[in-house]
Amino acid sequence: MESNGPREGVVYTEAIVHSAPGQFVADAPYQIAIVDLEDGNRLTVRILGRNPDDRAHIGDRVLFVEERQGTLYYRKAGKLA
Repeated sequence: MESNGPREGVVYTEAIVHSAPGQFVADAPYQIAIVDLEDGNRLTVRILGRNPDDRAHIGDRVLFVEERQGTLYYRKAGKLA
C-alpha cells in the first residue's frame, strides 16, 4: 500500500482464522477482514489485536497501521496503536 493510498475503511465482513497457513501458524488465532475503503475499493486485511475488545465487527471503522511482507495490517479505530 502506498503512503498516499486510502488509510481508513469500514469492515464489510470479518472472520477469525484458527487454522492458519504455514507462515502464519504462530499468529493463530487472528482476525482477517474485507474492508470497504474510502475510495470505493475493497481490501482483505489483517486486524491487529489479540483481546476481544480489539476485534473489529461489521460496520466498524478501521485504520491502516502498516504493511509487512505484502500483508496489510489495520486496527479498530479508537484503539491506541
